[in-house]
Amino acid sequence: MSDRTRQRVAAMAATTGQQMQTIIDEAVEAYERELFWRGFEQGYEQLAGDTDSWDGVGAERGAESPALRDGLD
Repeated sequence: MSDRTRQRVAAMAATTGQQMQTIIDEAVEAYERELFWRGFEQGYEQLAGDTDSWDGVGAERGAESPALRDGLD
């Protein structure tokens, strides 16, 4: 880790009262979630761009829709 980043994390630790390691762990977890959802959205966009595959998704959703009718409004 660069000295600048270490200083920034140390400042956050001083401000929040959290351990530096906790701040780093939480930052890495947040970045992992961001990367996951970014990949998910990119995959979904690619799927939506493929007409045949997108039609397959629609057919699958249609087949599953009766399971959603559980009597709740």
